Amino acid sequence: MSTISLCMIVRNEEKNIERCLKSAAGLVDEIIVIDTGSEDRTKDICKKYEVRLFDFEWKDDFAAARNFSIEKATGDWILWLDADEELQIQDAQALKDCLQNKKEDFMPVQMLHFYGSLPASNSRSYISSAYRLFRNGVGIYFSGKIHEKLTADNIAEMIPHMTQNNFIRILHYGYMDDEMNHKNTRNMELLLKEKNERPDDAWIHYHLAVEYYHAQEYEYSYGYVNIAILLFLQKEILPPSLVYKLKYDVLTAMEKFEIVLKSIEKAIELYPDYVDLHYYKGLAEFSIGEYEQAKNTFRHCVVLGESNPEYLILAGVGSFSAFQYIARCHEMLLEEEQAKEAYCQAELLKEGKLQAEKALTENN
Repeated sequence: MSTISLCMIVRNEEKNIERCLKSAAGLVDEIIVIDTGSEDRTKDICKKYEVRLFDFEWKDDFAAARNFSIEKATGDWILWLDADEELQIQDAQALKDCLQNKKEDFMPVQMLHFYGSLPASNSRSYISSAYRLFRNGVGIYFSGKIHEKLTADNIAEMIPHMTQNNFIRILHYGYMDDEMNHKNTRNMELLLKEKNERPDDAWIHYHLAVEYYHAQEYEYSYGYVNIAILLFLQKEILPPSLVYKLKYDVLTAMEKFEIVLKSIEKAIELYPDYVDLHYYKGLAEFSIGEYEQAKNTFRHCVVLGESNPEYLILAGVGSFSAFQYIARCHEMLLEEEQAKEAYCQAELLKEGKLQAEKALTENN
């Protein structure tokens, strides 16, 4: 049977580390923790578990630390997590059976990224899938000093089409308000340093736009995300869906609804099944009083749903939030009975997410 090594890099994570280690203990065969200079109780907490703990001198390079963790791993497969993440195990045995017979070198894992203030809730989250499980010893490694990513000499051949994995799920608390506050300054410093070294790297400009967005400095965010799009296009690379999502998220936050409607159709042409883009279009239509058009757009959001693993999706845009706006459109059009029905549907869908969240919590 395939074995799994959990690989982590940590520093001053006494608040999060035990939750993460405890959640993964029922799945992994070994735990590798690379500490980059903790001054709190992080190491002491790790010692409560069967952890192989190593010190690593911090060099402002996340990929270097991650690659050091891979070097120490002995499992057939590597699962990588951050301390502010928690593993939800649906079926550990089924996952290991799947890995034993898997031909590809990567396994996608669904992620739930919580945002806002405590307590964390499914209704305040983003949904995505990421390659957090990969085969050990086949030349896969990390690159990038910050927002590191997996790579390999023949990575295009190694990565399969993104499909849903129902065996495990990762809960990510790093977007919560209390976590974001202390990460923003660190991330900004590292990204600006990398931008000076690689000014033509589109991803660096995208990640800078993300940091400025979280800091609510929307003009800077909008500038950087547009530069990122331009740099992708100059290299004849289709800008990823994430980049367009951020652009229209920023414009919506700035209430630039006329600009949204003038340009979002081009993004939708590129990613016609990305529900978030349609949702931003609906918000813009509603905000300028085009209630009939907005109603139809939000109905299309419901049809698209929120289960496409190719995208980062805001919870609700293909379910309860879309129905809430459908109801508001009916209200503005003086369609009271239809509005009541839509509000009821929104509440049912939101309650369904909350009940699913409760069931998963009780089972773990």
